[in-house]
Amino acid sequence: MREPFEIEPGAWWVLPDGRCIAVPSFHESWLKAHPAIAGGARNTIEFVQKSGWLSVTLHSQGFLEVIARSMHDARQRQALRMLIEKNAAKLAKLVLFIPGVEGCVMLEGEASHAWESVEAAIDSLTQAEGVPDNS
Repeated sequence: MREPFEIEPGAWWVLPDGRCIAVPSFHESWLKAHPAIAGGARNTIEFVQKSGWLSVTLHSQGFLEVIARSMHDARQRQALRMLIEKNAAKLAKLVLFIPGVEGCVMLEGEASHAWESVEAAIDSLTQAEGVPDNS
């Protein structure tokens, strides 16, 4: 059994409580196959904003791509932290997208899995934008 926040290469939904749901192909295909869970969301961004789940893809070579609803939401921020810490040995690059925020967080090397670096980059991005809380 997989531990909370533990992922392998591929696409995942990561819930704030640490449950990880493997996505066999693309996130949007999964949404179409699970309309009761999707709740009318037509794409990954809509679902992330509606559900509070993280859209996560761990690509080859340790490239982690995450879409999060808001980093003002303490549960989202903690879920991202736990995801990064649990999978640190697998990570070489992190890209974090937050809908409604211009730009993204992109960190490579040790900074991609050092929470202090990730948190500083998140705060810099969201403070620079005066980002509203999307949570």
